[in-house]
Amino acid sequence: MTNRTAHLYAQPINYSNRNRSWSRAFIQFLFSNLGLVIVVVAYSIGGAFLFILLEQYIELQNCQQGKVGENVSVTNLSETMYNYVVLSGDNQTVMYDQMEDYLANFTTDIYARKDQLRYTGQDCDTVSGWSFPSAMLFTITIITTIGYGHITPVSWEGQITCICYALIGIPIFLLCLANISSVLGDIFRFMYSALLHCCCCVCRSYTRNRRRRRKIRERDGADNQTNNWASNPSEQGWGLSTSGGLKTSAPGEEEEDEEEDAWDRLESRVPFGAVIAIIIGYLCLGAFMFSHFEDWTMTEAVYFCYITLSTIGFGDYVPGLQTGAMSGLRFILGSIYILFGLALLAMCFDLIKEGIVDKFKWFAYKFGIAAIDDEEDLEYDDNNGRQNYEYEQRQQTSAKKREADEPPSYNDGRWSRNLKEKTNEPSKRVVSSPNAPEHNITPEKH
Repeated sequence: MTNRTAHLYAQPINYSNRNRSWSRAFIQFLFSNLGLVIVVVAYSIGGAFLFILLEQYIELQNCQQGKVGENVSVTNLSETMYNYVVLSGDNQTVMYDQMEDYLANFTTDIYARKDQLRYTGQDCDTVSGWSFPSAMLFTITIITTIGYGHITPVSWEGQITCICYALIGIPIFLLCLANISSVLGDIFRFMYSALLHCCCCVCRSYTRNRRRRRKIRERDGADNQTNNWASNPSEQGWGLSTSGGLKTSAPGEEEEDEEEDAWDRLESRVPFGAVIAIIIGYLCLGAFMFSHFEDWTMTEAVYFCYITLSTIGFGDYVPGLQTGAMSGLRFILGSIYILFGLALLAMCFDLIKEGIVDKFKWFAYKFGIAAIDDEEDLEYDDNNGRQNYEYEQRQQTSAKKREADEPPSYNDGRWSRNLKEKTNEPSKRVVSSPNAPEHNITPEKH
């Protein structure tokens, strides 16, 4: 008996499956291109606040200690020199030597405070090396492996945190860099292909029209040759090939395929010149921007951009150290330039690598070192057994179809001799049954 009230009760919700689907969707978003970019940006911002929390207080203590030490050193130096000049009865030469020793000791104390406390005479209340732009640049240089070294953690907590931060951040950034460079490469190939297609459409249409006219001429010549052969079958060797078939010219299919492959290769492979032009143009753009923001010369700006994008990172030129009204905007533009430039440079290296590999394959194919074709790829791929079988079946089917469509072999003239002998026979008796009358078949005379 059917329970009619069963549909009135709500079905229980399976929260475990729903949570599992949400978690799967969240993981897929994190590993997408946009998700990786968001993760890298959030990771850099979070790391900046973390290092500010760990190092800014230590920096303030060291700065105040260095300030006190500087005041003590200046007071001691002034008192010592005054007492020596007033109370000492030495001559002028000995006095100059003693003054030089006092100043040398004072200079040594200054460098010691700079190395130990990182105090260079700055105002401890207003100037901080661990401001947010500086800390953000520090985290970016960690995950990008540039490492300017303009600021470094001093406390043991900050040093341990820096190690852990780099262990997690560098793989995330490399993964993001690989995905972004791949997307940029696809976009640039599409743009280059579209530009080349628009610029060379006239040349390509001219080539296709010329090939079409050649195919028409070859087809007409093949038809005339076949008609002449059919009208004079007794002529041996005329219009006959040595390979066993009519000497009919192919309609240029191989040349058409080669030309199409050349166009496809030209559109899919970006030349070295275009890649080098992209790198030089991006370096010039950064040089113009940083020379305007940081008051550097063009040579210094180009030098900084190349050292930064190649992840060498000497640290002799660091952006964002000068404070001003546009410091925040300068920092944002500089960070975007560095991150996008690393992805662009990785894209250029990938394009150069593809071009070099393609050239080596072309040389190997031309010199007979290796055969580059689809059959080889299918043959040596262990995971494509099913594809090998399907490919062999297609090859056998196409071979049988070609044999069925191929005309019989006339290479030695035997067919024409047999036809002539059959033509010269006077008659042939054909008997359909034992009791049927005989019929004489006489060939018609032309």
